Amino acid sequence: MSYTGYLKLESHKVKGKTVVYNTYHDGAFKVARPIYMEEHTPTIYLLHVGGGYVGGDRYKACITAEEGAHLCLTTQAATKVYRTPNAPVVQETELLLKKGAVIEYLPDPLILYEDAQFIQETTVHMEEKATFFISDVITPGWSPNGEIFKYDSLRSKLKVYQNNQLMVFDHLFLSPHEDIHAIMKMEGYTHFGSFLAVAEGIIDSVIDELYDEVISEEQHGYIGISKLAINGCAIRILGNDTKTLESIINRCFQFLRKRLLGLEVVHLRKY
Repeated sequence: MSYTGYLKLESHKVKGKTVVYNTYHDGAFKVARPIYMEEHTPTIYLLHVGGGYVGGDRYKACITAEEGAHLCLTTQAATKVYRTPNAPVVQETELLLKKGAVIEYLPDPLILYEDAQFIQETTVHMEEKATFFISDVITPGWSPNGEIFKYDSLRSKLKVYQNNQLMVFDHLFLSPHEDIHAIMKMEGYTHFGSFLAVAEGIIDSVIDELYDEVISEEQHGYIGISKLAINGCAIRILGNDTKTLESIINRCFQFLRKRLLGLEVVHLRKY
C-alpha cells in the first residue's frame, strides 16, 4: 500500500542515553533531528511538510523504543484536516515499547474543518515495566458561515497490548450530523481532550493523588478520570477552548511524569 506520508523511527539506550539509530521517512512525513532538552532523553518532532490533510490521504508512523529507551514525541504544529468529499483521511500509528521503555506521545491539537472525515488508529505494544503516555485534543475548525461542528466525522481507535494481549480498547466516534450536544457526547462543549497513561506504578493511590492535587482543583472544563483494567488511567475533558484543555492535560502529564519517573517538568517549545 502506498502512503501520502510514511515514517519509521527506532531508538535504543547507549551508556544511559537514548539514541535514535534508524529513521526512514517518505512523502509528507519528516522527522526533525532529536533535541536533547533533557540530558538523556531526546525530544522528537514529527513533521508534516504539506499544508494539511486532504481527502484520500493515508499516513503511517512506526516507532520503536528498545529496552530502557525513553522517547518524547510531539508534532511541530496542529494537524489540520480539510474537506474530504470522496474519501476520509486515514492515519495509522504503531508504537512498540520494549522492556522498561518509555514513550511520551503528546501531539498538537487535531483541527477538523468543514466536511472533514478523519480516521485515526493507534496501536501500542508494551512489554513489562514499560511506561506510556498519550494525549489528544480535538477542536472544530473554522467554516465560512462561522458555525462550529461542520466536520463530517471523526473516528479514533486506541489499542494497547501488554505482552501481546489486548488490555485497552478506546474507541471515540463523533458525528455532528447526529445530536452532538447530547448526553455522553459533547454536552454543550466545543472541544474534546483525552490523556491516557499506562505504567506499573499507576496504582489506586496514585490515581487518588492525581485527582486530589490536579483534577479536583481545576475550575475550567468538565473532567472525568477512570482506572484502566491494567495499571493505568484515562482522563476525559470537555471544554470550550484549546488552551484550557492543553493546560489540564499538561498538569496531569507533569504530575505523573514526576511521580512515576522522578523527572521534572519538560517544556515542548514550539517557537
